[in-house]
Amino acid sequence: MDKIEIYTSKKKSVFMLLGALVFVVLGIWLFLDAEHLTGWPARNPLITQGVGIASVLFFGCCALVAVKRVIKTKLALTLDPKGLGFYANKPAPLLLEWKDILGFDEVRIQSQKFLVIMVTEPNFWIEKETSFFRRKLMQLNLKNYGSPFNTAAAGLDISHEELTGKLNSYLEEYGSGAHQPV
Repeated sequence: MDKIEIYTSKKKSVFMLLGALVFVVLGIWLFLDAEHLTGWPARNPLITQGVGIASVLFFGCCALVAVKRVIKTKLALTLDPKGLGFYANKPAPLLLEWKDILGFDEVRIQSQKFLVIMVTEPNFWIEKETSFFRRKLMQLNLKNYGSPFNTAAAGLDISHEELTGKLNSYLEEYGSGAHQPV
């Protein structure tokens, strides 16, 4: 099998941008109109304004990320005979070799499907991570899902089913043989 490169999706990024802009506008409206709103949380205009500011800040950041993704698609994952490469916000990709991958598990959070990548030595990967924030996120993933790694097709230019199929095919072809297809 050849190398497969999976990029972020411009179409999904446009939807993310539109959704974020809606929440930015709602946040501005909450902030400016806090005195005139009735009901929760408007009993206290300061709380309503705080919710508005939080909405503008959070979804404003989401909008910036979406604009960046709309302007330029980014390589997110690679699959090749060596392993599964992650390109998320790192100067160099993280390569999980197929021999280190035990299999994949599927988790659904709300309506979003995630693929949990089960690895042989999860603590090795956590200790190897240099970013404090990513390390804590990996520890949380390990505690909740049994692995520090997961991925979703939500922002990628591939469907969940296609991603699952390709990952299982590559693992079957190049893995150690002790895998569990999803």
